[in-house]
Amino acid sequence: MSRTSLREFQTRLAQRLSAAQTGQSPSRWLAVMAGQRHLLLPLEQAGEISPVQRPTALPHAQPWFLGLVNLRGQLCGAVHLGQFLGEAVQPVGAQARLIQFATDLDINAALLVDQLVGLRSPDQLQPDSSERSQGNAGPPQVSLTPTGGGSASRPWGRAEESPPWIGAAYRDQDRQVWQVLDLVALAESDAFLRVV
Repeated sequence: MSRTSLREFQTRLAQRLSAAQTGQSPSRWLAVMAGQRHLLLPLEQAGEISPVQRPTALPHAQPWFLGLVNLRGQLCGAVHLGQFLGEAVQPVGAQARLIQFATDLDINAALLVDQLVGLRSPDQLQPDSSERSQGNAGPPQVSLTPTGGGSASRPWGRAEESPPWIGAAYRDQDRQVWQVLDLVALAESDAFLRVV
């Protein structure tokens, strides 16, 4: 994606996010990719989107906790979302972004995602009730076990457990499964808070 089209995309996305947060948009989720996972972040829980910057590492931190970043004067913990979810570590690409938690959640953290896909509304998606979308032996984007041959482990427990921050699954018109990620439940979980 060229710089001009990336800027235009980011401008349109920022306008749509602003409209969604003021109730003027039917969109409900920010669609992102974290590794091979297709995730939906609730707009009311997602905050500002920033370019990736080099974090200041913390000694003895979990591998998925990248360190601290200064986002517009606010010190935030940066979490590699894909790695936290058990994905194999991949180089950070040009499309990667940091997504802060919504300011009213009072959580000084940002999630590193590999790609912003856009906004999604309920009329673009159909509920997916297949076993695969519930974390049981499904495709990589919805499976809750590590993927990509990495040695990453799930910080939340056994493979058969579905973590509390994983919500409903939806399927788009291309039959791609999207999983809702509850940022409030994520931020309240011991696994997410235990960075060292």
